[in-house]
Amino acid sequence: MKNAKYTKLGILIVFSFAVLIWGLSYLKGNDIFKQNDYYHVYYNRIDGLVKSNDVTLNGYKVGQVTEIQFAPDNSGRLIVTFSVNSSFKIPVKSTARIISSDIMGTRSIEIVYSGESELYESNDTIQGSIEAGLKDQVSMQVLPLKNKAEELLSTVDSAITVLTIIFNEDARENLTTSFAKINQTVENIEATTADLQEIMASEKGNVKNIVSNIEELTSTFKNNAAEFEATIQNLNRFSDTLANVSVTPVLNNLANASAEIENILEKLNSDDNSAGLLLNDDELYQSINTLSENMGFLIGDIQQNPKRYLQVSAFDFGKEVYINTKDDASSKDIVFKVHLLSTKTQLGTDAEIFEEIDDVEEFTTGNVYNYLTGATSKYSEIEEIYQNLRLQFPESSIVAFKNGQLIKLKKALKQIR
Repeated sequence: MKNAKYTKLGILIVFSFAVLIWGLSYLKGNDIFKQNDYYHVYYNRIDGLVKSNDVTLNGYKVGQVTEIQFAPDNSGRLIVTFSVNSSFKIPVKSTARIISSDIMGTRSIEIVYSGESELYESNDTIQGSIEAGLKDQVSMQVLPLKNKAEELLSTVDSAITVLTIIFNEDARENLTTSFAKINQTVENIEATTADLQEIMASEKGNVKNIVSNIEELTSTFKNNAAEFEATIQNLNRFSDTLANVSVTPVLNNLANASAEIENILEKLNSDDNSAGLLLNDDELYQSINTLSENMGFLIGDIQQNPKRYLQVSAFDFGKEVYINTKDDASSKDIVFKVHLLSTKTQLGTDAEIFEEIDDVEEFTTGNVYNYLTGATSKYSEIEEIYQNLRLQFPESSIVAFKNGQLIKLKKALKQIR
């Protein structure tokens, strides 16, 4: 019976100690009946953070600081360990930021979520940061005011320096001289204005005539606005026609002609041909000149003494000449056409510029589009078509084709005459 009392007393004492230990731990924020996860954070400084400070998320307490110690690498950094309920998980790349939880500067740790799907495990090390303290925030707010005050003081100093310079004796004299010149300038302007008023008063009639002439000119422009508009439209059409006309064939022809002229000049300057010898050989020139004089003497002598040279009674110097008066080249397979224009841009045979022309053909040479009309074997007919179109197409010309191939016009005319 006595032992039972001691046993009950011992059990009561043990239970009381257990309750005391649990109560103290609970008051410190450690609930021994809940399972917690522990995380570690490295800080260069903690600014007053101590054990049992809260760990919050969006202002809600989720844990507390359990331990603070220096890092073992002797770098001076601090390792802060905090615990949270095991049901609360922290995403990877989240930050444990030390903040001020109240106006008195009490420190706590705020978890800043990263939003990642991967989670930290218990005893992992997460990234830490420190919110600026009240002192730093006040300094940041006061710094712009300090800078503005310094600028203001500099401006005031400059203004005082300027005023000091202005109000010295030399500056006052300069100001007096400047104001005098300004007054003189104003007087000159007033005199000029008075002269202008006199001129306007004396020439008032002429000014009215000028204004009247300007009004008449404006009225003329207004009454002939339609004609001016038509002129501008004609100029636009002419510029469009010039823009569509290709100058490449003309330039090519000029280049070829220049090369041929250069070749001829080279031959004329050389001594390996008759023309060159005639121009460059003085002896040949003198011989030809002597021959010409002798021929003149001979002809004169024949006219005066014909019987000395001619022993026949009659001479027939006639020559039959045959000319194709019909100039029909159909037997030669030659067709004449009028070349209207050439352009690098394809216009099409139904273009607006060809509206009044029938049977427009498109002929391509290289990258150039040529437009032709009026296929006929008679040169007189193509000449008439060309004369009718040359005003509308100033660069038009007559071209010849034989068996579908372009040939020189001079060669075609030789074959029919």
